[in-house]
Amino acid sequence: MSKQLFDFEAEFRIGIESVDNEHIKLVDMLNQVHTLISEGKKDDARRYFSETLSSYVNEHFAHEEQFMESIAFPGLDEHKKIHDNFRQSFNNLLPLIETYDDAAFRSALTDAFTWIISHIGRTDKRYAKHYFSTKA
Repeated sequence: MSKQLFDFEAEFRIGIESVDNEHIKLVDMLNQVHTLISEGKKDDARRYFSETLSSYVNEHFAHEEQFMESIAFPGLDEHKKIHDNFRQSFNNLLPLIETYDDAAFRSALTDAFTWIISHIGRTDKRYAKHYFSTKA
């Protein structure tokens, strides 16, 4: 099996266990797509991406948005727009798998990892900060 594209490090945790676990699973799933592509299993990668990973991204974003609503996070609407923009970009990766353009797909997958880590490290930490400030 090939090396993972990205390892989820402790500094990417936001301190809300259920969300952190979903973030870890999301990164693991992206790594799985990378592994399948690296092993030449493009049909499996396409299927996993389109059927499993895409569904999980939507499920995760829905959980986050429900959580933010439950804590009356003032940045909820802005956060939803950011999620919507990512969904659009994420869905644009599928044609790259289908065309079997490995270099373009790997570049786009790296961009997705970069976006996710930046999103967790900046945007998600904002609602975590709000959550912990309301618990004090």
